[in-house]
Amino acid sequence: MRVATVYYRDYVENSLFTAGAGENNGEFYLPYAKLRERFLAAGIELNTPDVNAGRPVEFELHINCRRQDPSARAYVYLYENPLIRPINRDRKALARYAKWFAWDGELRDDPRTVPLLYPNHFATEGWNGPDKRPLFCVLVASNKALTVVDPRDQYQARVRILDWYERHAPTDFHLFGRGWERPAAQPGRWGRARNQFRKIVARFLPAKSPYATWRGPVDDKIELLTRARFCLAHENCRDLEGYVTEKLFDCFRAGCVPVYVGPREIAELVPTDCFIDGRAFATPAELAAHLRAIGDDEYRAYQERIRAFLGSDRAKPFSQDHFADVIVRTILADLGR
Repeated sequence: MRVATVYYRDYVENSLFTAGAGENNGEFYLPYAKLRERFLAAGIELNTPDVNAGRPVEFELHINCRRQDPSARAYVYLYENPLIRPINRDRKALARYAKWFAWDGELRDDPRTVPLLYPNHFATEGWNGPDKRPLFCVLVASNKALTVVDPRDQYQARVRILDWYERHAPTDFHLFGRGWERPAAQPGRWGRARNQFRKIVARFLPAKSPYATWRGPVDDKIELLTRARFCLAHENCRDLEGYVTEKLFDCFRAGCVPVYVGPREIAELVPTDCFIDGRAFATPAELAAHLRAIGDDEYRAYQERIRAFLGSDRAKPFSQDHFADVIVRTILADLGR
């Protein structure tokens, strides 16, 4: 059996393939277990680096561009957006890889780029109707900010909506996530310094959260979304070509109608009648009024359109199976196998 190595953060002992160990519950956001199964079927065992220590490897697969040079033929899956991880668009750093698996449209001019959207788990059964969704509108997000100031920033856009609900309709809004015992994180270099200072102060001088709508962290996001009518599902950054993450599909999976802001070409990827376009509202007040005007019948119609989309060929490029098939097929072909 030949072996290959996957590098992602500090995962060891093949914990990357264990349910619950990866991002977003380890099941559907980064489906590495499925990827490992496909490689095993082709005679290649994919392991974390410690398991392969001292063994010759067939190739390396890096999750996000790394600063360290690979020691074997290497491939990269670029899932993090470049405003958060700039090296994912660094052409000099990327030149070390034979193939780049990327959603990022800015990289498609290079022949090494293999277009690949974020993988997701689809579910269309057991959805609650609007009458069994006691939470009107939710936001599930950690209290973070970009390290740069950029007009495409949606961390701050979500906070502006949060602030409006805090002042005008707190019973309609429910905030979940880590870090909201402190004021909202600020972007940029100086914002980062303030954020770190606030974290340190909070350790020694814990205070009441400034957000009355904060309900604390959540263990099971999908279960929560089955109880919510609407969810603010803005991507962390808008207008990045191909950048459609689990934020949209988590809502779809739970039959929750998302308020979504993402790439400009979203209509080419997902039917726009499956979500509420957050760009269409000039103010949070306009958005809140629109959400309140959506009756139960209209809500059920959204759910039926979501269900139809998830069962269609149009959704397949967002699936776990497509993700695993593209990576395995491409790497095996490149290796001449």
